[in-house]
Amino acid sequence: MAISAPEQGPSADLLALLAILADGLPHPPCALPLAAASLEKALAEAGHWGLPLQREEGGQLRLHYPYPPLRAAAVAQGAGWDPALVVVLPWCDSSNERLRRLHPGPRALLCEGQWAGRGRRGRRWSSPFGRHLYLSLSWPVAALPEQGSVALVAALSVYQVLHSLGIPGLGVKWPNDLWVNERKLAGILVEAISQMGQPRLIIGLGLNVHADPALPPGAVSLHDLDVKMDRNALAGGILAQWEADLRRYGEEGFTAFLSRWQEADCLAGRRVQVSAPNGVRHGRAQGIDMHGRLILEDESGLHTIAMGEASLRPAAAP
Repeated sequence: MAISAPEQGPSADLLALLAILADGLPHPPCALPLAAASLEKALAEAGHWGLPLQREEGGQLRLHYPYPPLRAAAVAQGAGWDPALVVVLPWCDSSNERLRRLHPGPRALLCEGQWAGRGRRGRRWSSPFGRHLYLSLSWPVAALPEQGSVALVAALSVYQVLHSLGIPGLGVKWPNDLWVNERKLAGILVEAISQMGQPRLIIGLGLNVHADPALPPGAVSLHDLDVKMDRNALAGGILAQWEADLRRYGEEGFTAFLSRWQEADCLAGRRVQVSAPNGVRHGRAQGIDMHGRLILEDESGLHTIAMGEASLRPAAAP
């Protein structure tokens, strides 16, 4: 879904250039706030980052969106939201991180690409421009809940939307990934924060949508699955499902989602390997408990494992 990100972010000149060209229209170089040498350096840097800034006939510069661009109004329409609550950026460090800086009420932020997107366990990722769906939701709560169960609810929401597209082999891998036949289609990162006494959840989604030669062998995209879906409609549907499910979660708790988990669980009853800071354990996955913790069965009995720093994968055949 992504490639490893450099430590240093983009230059101020490149960010200034991108802000002007984000409308997708051609701009003459003389109308840009950069001297010729700085402009050439920014264009070279854009190539380094994989940003499609190109010269048109007559020397005009344009940001080419390789697929229909994200539009706040279209996403909001699909979600049934006020367009003022949806923010679309051409490029940012991390959609989750950028959303932290906005008003703490319900709000969604999408970007065409990220240079420092984040995943679980401190991973940093760079996300190619215009190819996939990078979506974050800010959701106010009365009190901070268990992040593990929220991550499962968020994943089940996305599963619900994608399942309606008729994707065979689709499932959720505990605790936060969507798989298709053991290849990663999407990942979710949930952060619980409190700012000025206002607790909220930041839920981030990275979903592989279009063709991408940089995807690793263990990943898959909707394009690879022959599923054609406009990202605006997809984001709107996911936001609507997130809203419905988070409201239900707030009223009924995670037990309301256990039956949906049983349908979506792609490792139920299988031999698995659980890796955590205190070592590696092997056993058989036996679903989850009412708090969203993994139930692992080994020779000594049943054990529950919280999301924390643990990761889960199918065990190699004996």
